[in-house]
Amino acid sequence: MTFRIIICSFALVFSIKSAAQHVPQTSYMVRSEMPDWAQKMYSGDDDVKEVRSGYELWQAENPTIKNQHTQFYKRWMRQMQWPLVQPDFEYAERTKISKNNRSSRSGSWTELGPWHYDPEVAMYFEVQSPGACHVYTVEQAYSNPDIVYCGTATAGMYRSENKGMNWDLISGNLPVTSVYSIAISKTDADLVFIGSGNGALYRSENGGASWTTCGDITFQNTSRWYRTLMFTDLGLFAATDNGLWFSDDLGNSMQLIASGEFMELEQHPTDTNVIYTVKLQGGGTRFMKSSDGGTTFQYMGFGWPITPSGSEQKRTEIAVTAANPDAVFALAAGETPEGGGLYGYYVSYDAGETFEMACCGDAPGGPWLAETNPNILGWGEDGSSDGGQYYYDLALGASPTDVNKQFGAGICVWRTESAGESWDLNAHWVTWAGEFTSDRYTHADVHDVKFFTQNNGDVDMWVASDGGLYYSSDEGDHIEPRMYGLHGTDFWGWQAGWRANNVMLGGTYHNGTLIRNDDLYYHGDPDENAGGNTPSDTSGGWLAELAGDNFRGFVNPGDPTVGYHDGGAFKFSEERFERISNLSFDNSKNPNTSYWFGEYGNFEWDPLCYNRFYSPVGSELWRTDNGGSSWTLIHDFGGDKIISVQIPPSSPNTIYVSHKQTGSLWRIHRSTDWGETWDNISINNAESNFNTDRAIYLDTDGESADRLYAILLGTQDDYSVFQSQDAGESWQNLTTDILDDEHIISIAHQRGTEGGLYLGTTRAVYYRDDSMSDWALYNTGLPMITPATFLQPDYCGGAIRTAGSRSVHESPFYGPSSVQAGFMADRTEVNLASPCTTPPVHFTDVSVAKCEGTSYVWTFEGGEPSVASGPNAYVSYSEPGSYSVSLTVTELDGATDSVTMNDVIHVTADEVVPSEGFNEDFDSATFPPLNWRMQTPGHPWEHGYDLLDETNGVAQFPNYWVNTEGAYDMLITPGFNPTQIAQISFDYAHMQYANNVDGLEVWGKLSGEDTWSLMWERYGSDLSVEGCYTWFWYDTEGETVWETVTLETPEHWGSSNATCGEIAFVNVGGYGNHIWIDNVTVGEVVGLESPNRTSDFLSIYPNPSNGLFNVILKNTMENVGYSVFNSVGAVVQSGNCKASFQIDLADMPSGLYLLSIPGQPTKSMVIR
Repeated sequence: MTFRIIICSFALVFSIKSAAQHVPQTSYMVRSEMPDWAQKMYSGDDDVKEVRSGYELWQAENPTIKNQHTQFYKRWMRQMQWPLVQPDFEYAERTKISKNNRSSRSGSWTELGPWHYDPEVAMYFEVQSPGACHVYTVEQAYSNPDIVYCGTATAGMYRSENKGMNWDLISGNLPVTSVYSIAISKTDADLVFIGSGNGALYRSENGGASWTTCGDITFQNTSRWYRTLMFTDLGLFAATDNGLWFSDDLGNSMQLIASGEFMELEQHPTDTNVIYTVKLQGGGTRFMKSSDGGTTFQYMGFGWPITPSGSEQKRTEIAVTAANPDAVFALAAGETPEGGGLYGYYVSYDAGETFEMACCGDAPGGPWLAETNPNILGWGEDGSSDGGQYYYDLALGASPTDVNKQFGAGICVWRTESAGESWDLNAHWVTWAGEFTSDRYTHADVHDVKFFTQNNGDVDMWVASDGGLYYSSDEGDHIEPRMYGLHGTDFWGWQAGWRANNVMLGGTYHNGTLIRNDDLYYHGDPDENAGGNTPSDTSGGWLAELAGDNFRGFVNPGDPTVGYHDGGAFKFSEERFERISNLSFDNSKNPNTSYWFGEYGNFEWDPLCYNRFYSPVGSELWRTDNGGSSWTLIHDFGGDKIISVQIPPSSPNTIYVSHKQTGSLWRIHRSTDWGETWDNISINNAESNFNTDRAIYLDTDGESADRLYAILLGTQDDYSVFQSQDAGESWQNLTTDILDDEHIISIAHQRGTEGGLYLGTTRAVYYRDDSMSDWALYNTGLPMITPATFLQPDYCGGAIRTAGSRSVHESPFYGPSSVQAGFMADRTEVNLASPCTTPPVHFTDVSVAKCEGTSYVWTFEGGEPSVASGPNAYVSYSEPGSYSVSLTVTELDGATDSVTMNDVIHVTADEVVPSEGFNEDFDSATFPPLNWRMQTPGHPWEHGYDLLDETNGVAQFPNYWVNTEGAYDMLITPGFNPTQIAQISFDYAHMQYANNVDGLEVWGKLSGEDTWSLMWERYGSDLSVEGCYTWFWYDTEGETVWETVTLETPEHWGSSNATCGEIAFVNVGGYGNHIWIDNVTVGEVVGLESPNRTSDFLSIYPNPSNGLFNVILKNTMENVGYSVFNSVGAVVQSGNCKASFQIDLADMPSGLYLLSIPGQPTKSMVIR
């Protein structure tokens, strides 16, 4: 179906303004042992700043704690700061006019995803809890089971016509973001009702092509939480937080049946006059029943849970089954002094007249015991953990074929096949936990479990959760995600690449970090055929990585193979089933971020060097010159924090910063000397009308370094958008009446235009430039309510993009940009003395120009080559000096621009270490140390500290946490003069973990050599230091024992004409235990090789390998026999030794093998 969206009853829908359309929350019981901020939050304290400051202080002291209070806070925070989502009548009219007038410049927005999370790859990688879209509810049409509707938390309502394989948005022209309940006519799949999370009730009679607002004007004037909708032969029932309602005329009029807050509705499977509901009353729930088709309801249910003093029970889900029409099942959540979570599971077999507690334990609530009293609503795999989010995520579904089988869910989905007497985990929310999770995974935080029986008896099961929608055709034994087309990823951080404009990533609410790497990942079912035997094209999708609530997402503008998420820097993979890999990065310098609008800090790149960028950390501004491995403090502004950092592309020495001095004072600072000195250029009270307490985001002009743009985030009218054309000395207000009632949250300048600005608000995008007298709504193609949390121009594709709680959209620019040439290099400083082999400088185009059809001409003074074409160039320099670089960019239509950066490349040939040698103790905060470097295809080396001596820094490789599958990860010394170096020494500590074999090798190389020479190696038990018992991840009860290794440099080094040498410490990971290195000395003996170690006379390489091993024996007679044993002790190969020989085990399965040679210690060999 192609959906033509028509909105009926505009005047009724938009006659008022209302609060944010976020689902209300049921607060948890206030207890004295709670943090103060949680007590204030649950008590309805209106002092938002006090709750927030209390939370942030507590969270800083408890950074790893995640519980129902922290998750409640995140939802509470959004409600507090997001006061406008529903539009008023004027906004609705502007939206309608702009979308109907196709000739106007009002945008032409399209979706970019995510629509899915490539579940095949996510499960293969065992991503902790992958997902893509928060879904509250799902309903399947009885008259046509291929038609399914679902409601999301942030992106409205969707319809599928192929049982969830593909989805289409059908509420885009409604002021609806949160859909909590849905009802479908049993005889007409196109007659459907939407129940908002906190808004209105809508009806469609054509499957979502057009909508009508239900109720009269009085009914419409009150926002409600439509917790359950049910459409019966008698009419429509609505259980809301403001009464139980009924309509017998398809919602044209609504009748109040009972006042109060109602949460559940079910109808007897065979007696349509019997209807059940659950009401919240005080600190508990009450069961009510109607026997007259809903005309009247009475309290029933003897045995229903009661709440004595000190306990509460504020949410219950009920379910019925055709397998026993008189059965009613109740999953009750609450809290007792013994614990919170499952209050009890109750069963009635007499149509709700009486209930018995079927589970768990002897009384409601905890204490939790895995076998006898499991908390099936918590995080734990066996039910022994307290808590969960039981007032937020709660669902119950009953099998229509088996009266004993039900599925209860909170964090995870559990199942009972004994009508609640005992429960088993159906699937865990963590992909690698739980016996059946690989076949039944559903994302954490489940909101709906539904069963639908088709006319032929087939049963469909659906699970809706914070991560998406899941389907089963065999009642939960096998579950698969079905969510392609749900465009509701909720980004809290996001960025796209520059030239690689289809490389994107962002931290999300609920769903970790979502990554798009051009067309690498799939967004649909890769096995589905498009016709014949041709596989469907499902490329261009996204992959879920990490887990939980993530903040950040950045793509390196000059090297799109590098991204940055909450865990630091990583390398994008080139193969779909090859996982992203970590890069060296100091995570303590991740930029400030927050759940609050206006406090998302950014990395800001030097316009000339893509490995040099700035990060706002607390109140400090830091700069890295090597991609994030080490950092230099630029300035401490004091106060609370700095957020927005901007550098004009035309002036790398100029830096602008927004600064939260206190909760009531924001400032703007400027430096024109790379951060050496700073000026306060804040918008003053007269200019801002005393709105200096508002958070500030900045952007700079593409040509003039003195032209600066600022937004003051908030709901204030008339003082939201400002510009300065004199570097902040004075400010002009760009706000107009059309922005009244808007909460502006983002800004982006389109370079190559005269003042072209895009504004993002909590509902729309606007545009203006210097030729316009007012802002224009730029929203055509966007859903009516589209929070534009992030805005980013895509000059390569000629588009503006926005990301927020409805995934990512893009539209062509309002108008084209003039060409502005620009480039970046991987570095601007080159030292010919270190490293020994100087790699060429990488230059890449970052012009304001469309990529397609554009030509590039480079000129490199002093470089080889001296001229180049194309968007990328690699240039070598051989002589010291300072050199200029020029670039001319010409678009297909002839538009052109040139840029020359004088003396931008500085080349030296200075030794970085003394010629007689050097020491490194790794005690400095900089890692890798100055002039050291890494080549790490598996995982970077890290800076660590001796667990028993916090002052002793070490270089560590975290093999216990990271499985590099035998990758050779190198930590490389600075280049040094090898002619005077006869020895090197170092200390190391390691203890083998189980049978896992880690290896440490030392390699050396001279300038001019193509390959590294093996100088030393140890693996497995030979690498273990005798007496070392410190387990590096937690156990400090043992002793850290270090071994000193002293090695002679290769004999040919002394007679070589080479002027530079390097040593590499190489970790060969076997997923065993950490390796520590300390006290590296090159050129001076500081210790002796430990006695009675003969393993240096036997070396094996590569090890691990694919089955071919080279063996080198020193000072050992030839023709001595050798034997190779497998892991069970059987001999798999034998032969005679030589000084150098090869062992071929390529036909053997992967695993551990042992090489035994008389007079030598047994050596491990690992086949990958």
